[in-house]
Amino acid sequence: MSHSPPQASRSRPGAALAFRPELLPWLFPPAARARLEEQVELLTPPITAADWQAHRARLAGAEVLVGSWGIPELGADILEAMPKLRVVLYGAGSVRGFVSDEFWRRGIVLSSAAGANAGPTATFAEAMIILALKQTWFYLRRGGADWAYLSDTASSGVHAATVGIIGLSSVGRLVVQGLQRHELTILACDPTVTAEEAARLGVELTSLPEIFERCDVVSLHAPLLPQTIGLIGAEHLRRMKPHASFVNTARGAIVREAELVAVLRERPDLTALLDVTDPEPAPPNSPLRTLPNAILTPHLAGARHREIALVGRVVLEELDRYLSGQPLRFALDQVRVASMA
Repeated sequence: MSHSPPQASRSRPGAALAFRPELLPWLFPPAARARLEEQVELLTPPITAADWQAHRARLAGAEVLVGSWGIPELGADILEAMPKLRVVLYGAGSVRGFVSDEFWRRGIVLSSAAGANAGPTATFAEAMIILALKQTWFYLRRGGADWAYLSDTASSGVHAATVGIIGLSSVGRLVVQGLQRHELTILACDPTVTAEEAARLGVELTSLPEIFERCDVVSLHAPLLPQTIGLIGAEHLRRMKPHASFVNTARGAIVREAELVAVLRERPDLTALLDVTDPEPAPPNSPLRTLPNAILTPHLAGARHREIALVGRVVLEELDRYLSGQPLRFALDQVRVASMA
């Protein structure tokens, strides 16, 4: 997607920040913050849905909007406050929560640094998979370093294991690449991927039931779309091999949670490693909080603290391209966003 460069009559275009204020030093550490301020005139502190109206007058001069986690929905009201807005550079993951029909009607350029967020997510998922293949979680809940339990898990080990990837998203593909450092078999389920593309990726395409039946670990990386809500249920989980593990770093609503709980109660040999739940966080009385074979982490797979600077770096690179009139590397359109997480 190309565009005309900013008007030469203005040395620096006006820019607004739209994210939770505590993210600012992580997105843009001192050197990155200095680079940002060299490129644009910052018109606002970081704003959110709760306080953007207080900055309405200053938003009027914004040509660039730098967003991240906590960005308000870009509906008609806030867009009317930014008549000069030409580009949104989003430093986080999914854009689906803030774009609107009015946003697309205005023809605003959108770029997302989701790829930079995919890296930390994939690293986390790969770590969970490797530890699961070694039966680490099973041993920990059985009391730790008790060697008598070793005979209980004849299926353990990374070498020659079979791992299933549901959804060859950007995260899913990075997980595949990481796992390919090991000698193991990778199955994948993704209706949007052809057999030829799967062969290039080095994975074997298979069905959802078969991926649960054959794999030692199944890792979920599908986007949350109307057609994926409740995609995984008891009929899949009950197929899992003895001592198998299920990893979810995607979205909790893709799994029918009540059925997951029922299967975990029936099958204490199984382990569910859940970085996401539905709702999120899991309520205090959720059975997932007390089931010994459910391991919950608080949605920490994506970029956190030091890693957030990687996302900010992509935003600055896209800003450089925008200011020089180059096509944005990570530009998105309405059609593409509709199929993304």
